[in-house]
Order: sequence, then C-alpha cells, then structure tokens
Amino acid sequence: MLCKVLEPRQNYVLYIQFFAPFVGGMSGYYVSSYKDQKRNETRYLSVTQFEPAYARTAFPCFDEPAFKATFNITLGHHRKYVALSNMPVTKKISISGRKNWLWTIFEQTLPMSSYLVCYSVNDFAGLKSQSTFSVDFTTWAPASAIAQCKYAAHIGPRLLDYYERIFEIDYPLPKVDQLAVPDFSAGAMENWGLITYREAALFYAPEASSEVDKQRVANIIAHELAHQWFGNLVTMKWWNDLWLNEGFATYVATLGMQELCKKWHAYAEESLENMMVVLNSDAYHTTRAISQSVSRASQFAEQFDPITYRKGAVIIRMMHMFTGDMTFRKGLNCYLKRHAYGNADQNDLWRSLSEAAHKFGSMPRYLDVQRVMDTWTLQAGYPLITVHRDYVRNTMSINQRRFLIDGLGKTMEKDNSISKGCWFVPISFTLARRANFTATEPRVWLQCDSQVNDIPLEARSPLGAEADQWLILNVQLTAPFRVNYDTVNWRLIIKTLHGGDFRRIHTMNRAQLINDALALSWNGHLCYKIALDLLRYIKQEHAYMPWRAALDHLETIYRIIKQTADFTLFQPQNFMNDLLRPIYVYLGGMETQSKGHHVAHKTLINQWACRLALSDCRKRAVQYYHRWFISNDPDLVNPVPQNLRSVVYCAALRQGDEYDWNFLWQRYCNATVASERRLILQALGCTRIVWVIRRYLEIIFNENSSIRKQDISLAFGAITRSHIGFPLAKNYFMNNFTLLTKSLESNFRELAALLLQITQHISSPHDYRELKMFIDCHRKLEKLATRSVRHAVEHAQVNLHWRQKQQSEFTRWLKARY
Repeated sequence: MLCKVLEPRQNYVLYIQFFAPFVGGMSGYYVSSYKDQKRNETRYLSVTQFEPAYARTAFPCFDEPAFKATFNITLGHHRKYVALSNMPVTKKISISGRKNWLWTIFEQTLPMSSYLVCYSVNDFAGLKSQSTFSVDFTTWAPASAIAQCKYAAHIGPRLLDYYERIFEIDYPLPKVDQLAVPDFSAGAMENWGLITYREAALFYAPEASSEVDKQRVANIIAHELAHQWFGNLVTMKWWNDLWLNEGFATYVATLGMQELCKKWHAYAEESLENMMVVLNSDAYHTTRAISQSVSRASQFAEQFDPITYRKGAVIIRMMHMFTGDMTFRKGLNCYLKRHAYGNADQNDLWRSLSEAAHKFGSMPRYLDVQRVMDTWTLQAGYPLITVHRDYVRNTMSINQRRFLIDGLGKTMEKDNSISKGCWFVPISFTLARRANFTATEPRVWLQCDSQVNDIPLEARSPLGAEADQWLILNVQLTAPFRVNYDTVNWRLIIKTLHGGDFRRIHTMNRAQLINDALALSWNGHLCYKIALDLLRYIKQEHAYMPWRAALDHLETIYRIIKQTADFTLFQPQNFMNDLLRPIYVYLGGMETQSKGHHVAHKTLINQWACRLALSDCRKRAVQYYHRWFISNDPDLVNPVPQNLRSVVYCAALRQGDEYDWNFLWQRYCNATVASERRLILQALGCTRIVWVIRRYLEIIFNENSSIRKQDISLAFGAITRSHIGFPLAKNYFMNNFTLLTKSLESNFRELAALLLQITQHISSPHDYRELKMFIDCHRKLEKLATRSVRHAVEHAQVNLHWRQKQQSEFTRWLKARY
C-alpha cells in the first residue's frame, strides 16, 4: 500500500525485497559443478542463463527485450572465489560480520535488455589475451583446463577487431570475458561483456582435438562476438524478430571465419551447410515463417530453431549478394548507428538497406528491400523454380510454386492454401559457352502480382545461347530455392558433369545440382533415372561440397532402405562401392600420411566406408583401436590419430565386444578434454550388442550419471542412428516416458527433440502406427511442444510415403545398373 498518491511526471525509485532459491536445471541463476581431478573433489560455481525470459527468476525486472535499462550489480561471495559480470569491477569491500566474505561491485552497464545480464561466482583461472587490442580480453575456465583456452584467447580479439572494421563501429565495452560453463543448455550465450560457453564450444587441445573441433570452436566464438553488435548493441523489439539476432550472427560468423583462416573455405562451406539445412527443414508442412507472432513465454523456446538461425543467415546472404558488398555494409552501418542501445524490427533493417541500395544504384527503383524481403520472412517455405527453355526461339520461361517434401501436386489436391505462396526471387544464371560463376547479381527478378501478392508472375528472358549449351540458375546458391529444368537441359548438364571439364561448373553449383536432383526425385518431380545418372559423375569428384550434398541425401535413403530387402543393391558390393571406392582411395583411406586433404571430407568418406565395410576401412580402424586398448596408460597415451578418432572409435565398437565398450566408457569417465568426451559419447552408441545398448540407455537417463543433461540428446541420437540401436531407443523412449520427463525436468522441448531423432528413422506402417498411439497417449507433450511434435510426426509420414511410392523407382534403377 502506497503512503501517498503518485504524481504525474515525477521520478520514483521502487525498492523490492526479493528472495529466490537457486533454480533447478540450467536456466535463471543456477549452480554448476566440475570435478577437480587433482584433489578428487567436486567444485561448484554459480552462473546465469537468462535468455529468453529467465531474468525474472533471479531479480525483479521488466523481462522483455524492448525494456532496456542500465544495471548496477553487486555480488556477495567468499574471497576465495572470483566474481564476474557484464562490466569490470569497480571495488571490493568486506561484508560486515562475515569473515573472509566480500561485496564485489561492478560498473553500471550500458542500456541493455534483461536477458543479456550475466554474473558468476567461481574459482576459475583467467587467461588474458596477448594483443594490441584496446579491449581487455580474458578467458575463464577451471585451472586444470585453462591451457585448452589458448586458442579461444588467441582468436577472440582478432575476430572482434575484424568486426569493428567491417561494421565501422567500435566495440563499446571496456572488456570481454569468455566463461566456460560445465553445465550449460545452450551452445553459447552472447551476454554483453561476459559470454558463456559450453566447455566443448570453447576448449581446444592441440594434442587431442581434431581440426574439425578447432573449426567448430572458431565458428561458435565468431557467432557470439558478432552478437555484440547484432543483438546486444541493437536488439529486436520482440521475440518474433529473433532472427535479426541469430540470423545475422550466423551469417557474419562465416565472414569472420573466412578472415580468420582461409584454408577452411568456411564462407562457402558454411553457406552450403546452411542452405542444405534450410532446403530440407523448410520443405515440410509444419515449418513456419521466419518472423511469426509469439505471445507467451512458453513459445519463445520454439523460436530457437534452424529457421531462425539457418534460414535467417541464408536470406541475409541473399541480401548481401543482390545489394552488393558496398550497399550491404553501408546499410548495416546505418541500421546499427540509427538504433544503437535501442531496439528494432525487420522493417527498420529494410529501411536502412533500401536507402543504401537506391543511393548506390544496386536495386532497381521499382523495387525496395522490404517488398522483396517480406516475401521471405512473413511466409513459410520457399519456391521451386521451374525452367522451360524454348530451344528454337532461344528463350526461357521461369515460374514458381512452393516446394514441399511430400510432393506439391498431392498437397494442392488436399489443401490449396498450404501450397500457395509467392516470393520475389533474384535469378542469376550462366550458360555453358560463357560460363561465369562469379556474377552472382540477379539478371532477372521473378516477381509477384502487385495487386495480389500471393499470385506469382511468369518471367521470360532471352538467353543468347545455342541449343547444345546448358543453363544453370542460382549462381553460387545465392538464394534459397530449388530448380527443376526441362529434360533436355538436365541431359546437357549431365553430359558436362561426366566429361573431363566438369570443374567448369562452380563447386557450390555442382553440390546444388546433386541436392536438387535427388530432392526432386524424392517427391516425384523428377525421375530417378535423371537424378542417379547425374549422381554417377561423382566418382570423379574430389571436392568436399558435392560429396557433402550427395551423402546428406543418401543418408536419408540409407536409413529407410536398410530396413528392406532392397538393401543388398545399396551395399558396397554394388551401388555405394561404385560411388565411394575412387574417393576413398584418392583421400588415402585410413592412412594419416595423406597430407593436404580436407579433414571433414576425409572423415565423411571414412565414416561411410567403415559403416559399409568398404575396402580395408574396418580392419584399419580396429588396428588403431587395439593399439590404444593395449597401451600401458591409455588416458595419457592415445595412438589413434586425432582426425580419425570419430571414425575409429565408432568402427571399432561396431565390430567389438563388451570389453571394447567398457574400455571406451572408462576413457570417457577419465577424459579431461571436452571435445574427446563429446566424441566418445557418440561412439558409445555404435555398438551392436543389444544388452550393452540397453545398459547405455539406462546410464544416459540415470539421475546420477556422469553424462551431463546437456549431452543426453547427443548420446541418445547416436543410438538411434544404429540399425540395431534404433528399435531399442524407440522402445525405451516410449516405455519410459515418465522417467525421461523427470530426468529432463519436464523440458518438453528437449523431449520433442528426442522424439524427432526417433521419427527420422521411422518408415514402416507398424512403426508409424506405434508412434501415433504414443502421441495419443501423451497429449501433454503435444500441447507443450506442438510444432516440434507435429514436425516429428511429419518426418515419419514423409519417410513412409517415400518407401511406399518412390522406393520402387529408385531400386529399379539400381537393378538395371547393378
């Protein structure tokens, strides 16, 4: 009760007495722990994770992104601990009446959203970065692991400096702290001035981690540092525009990675990876628009998905391409300066980029960025572009319709509203005789009716090409759409790919052609004869990206066909042997002396070779593992080459016995390198021994397990990927759902993620009926994770549909060829 009436236009200070316990799980202000190996004791720390809406559990606040404020933080703790927060420490004073206890008082923060507040009390060691950079940069971790932070401490300031240069805006805080958190639900969190990471996302040990691990650490750090501008300096007004944070950080990280280490080809490869994820995940009925209405805190979590991160990054890259580098940078600089320390929505971004585009003449006057980009952010899905060439008149006509993974024609018969949609599509293209794969700017805009925006208009364009020249659209995959050509053009492309000059087609476009052809065949838009005739060229392909695209799709077919009698045609003696053997030999197989080869490529090929018992792969893997097994001190001496460990561990356990499994489990329990622990967790799921798999499932979900809750999905997913493990994991999930709910502390989003790992492997009518019965019996799961559960069920439906409708065509081609 107030003692007097509040008067208008007066400032009042509100004091609230607030008490709260440390919350369970990994959100709010919570307790984490780690094992001190030297003292053989458990050490504790406190840390925060407030995104999206958990700051309210730690202190009274207006816990919404638009309510920016300054924060004055003081932490009380024993003097043996370190206190960290967003800003530097101003002073420490003794707590009266409590011996050896301190108040640590921090500088007032800049105006920021409550979800970016962070603080921690711990006993970590700090590693200061050695650089000429003006910002104080320190990385924090347990003293026993601080050596694993050297790489993070080295690249962090370099990335921050690069971002300052490309954004033309200085980092506004006096310091950056990077903090390794043992128990952490997210991969990392961009808290302004105190960035928190999972250990595996921050630690790199040169003597134990692979090159892929190193690149993963760099990517995550680049992502979080990009957030210091996109998300922290300028924050979305509401959670419907979360993609402005995450999409930009994902895309800008690829630029930072390319600057950091050009030999990784990170810009091209990450762009392809993002594109493939989008073209797959966004082709389902259960997808969503990038920007969509959210009104409840319980809905926020479902926004943190591939649509926000990956599709956000893909359409930002598309904007970068069609506006040009100068326009893009100047537009972003204007956007960041105009809304610094404030909030923005996507219309604010469109406005800044349109002004720059028209100033520099990089967009036609009849178009603006908003008109184009709203078609990509406010509706779900993406288009299938169909190209028909008139080989007599030397022209092409282009039209669009929404691409759906289960076949557009079938969907239109059921629900025409789902298949509607129109996108403003920048069309770049090149021709065989004058092949130019550097010209990514649009030569044609595929537009929508100006009166009725969901009615697409056909585009016609002269080509100036002879009838025997191929045409390829979407140079370097500048925009998220699939392309289907007429049969003659497909055959012209196939002829070139099978010839000696196939490298005239850009690597990214070779990957695109494989990805599109196989996806179009999957849902019946293209016959498998054309797609698989095209795919056969890959026997002479040495580049990583086309192989990544091919095996990504073949993985889905493998999961289904493995459960059928047709698998004998797919096995290495036939189809897969024909494709894989040349590249396996070229990359040096399981040899480690083959220097200069792409590590991720070699890993990918070897994983398939060992899975399908190709050549000497399994034999060599078991030999490597046995040398480790008989080592006098296997925790200190591991003779398995670092870049082959993911292949060796899994292949050895697939062939091994319970003693091999127990040996690797003991290595997990003793391991001090985060990347190694992560690798072992996945490899343990490769065993084919039924009772060992069942025991592993019990360990994963045991309340006292040494497997942290954040790693449950990783371990469980490894089991589901095994042909023998899948039915065991499915039955365990369905029969022990109450136990799993308790183990995951009623986190229904995580439970739905486990369900998706199962349904990706469901393709039989029996398994599908079982799934539907399970959903019917657990309505609470569907209620609290509606879209995630529906998406999981649709995965199973799509697999079942392919097995019933398309598998016979796929196997007919195999029988004719092999």
